[in-house]
Amino acid sequence: MRVRGIVQSAELAEDPGGSDRVEMILWVQGVGRDQPRRLVIPFELLLQDSSLDPENVCGHGFQAEVDEAEPGRWIIREVGFASGRVLRGDSEEES
Repeated sequence: MRVRGIVQSAELAEDPGGSDRVEMILWVQGVGRDQPRRLVIPFELLLQDSSLDPENVCGHGFQAEVDEAEPGRWIIREVGFASGRVLRGDSEEES
């Protein structure tokens, strides 16, 4: 499934806990209805790109191919991030 949106937050976590396998968990917004809001970048993809860091992806737009590995666990197969952060102006300032 292809999803796109904005990364609200990201963190590194061990999977399974206590192991040397680290994955990145993304909480996203802007994906379509009935699409996942929590995505996992697996250890193998993190090894391929050292620039994948939680601080570098927060606030950026993304597009990804994801598969549901088990109920509620969506694994990213391929991901791309926008180069700039997504910024929105305050609508109340407009007059």
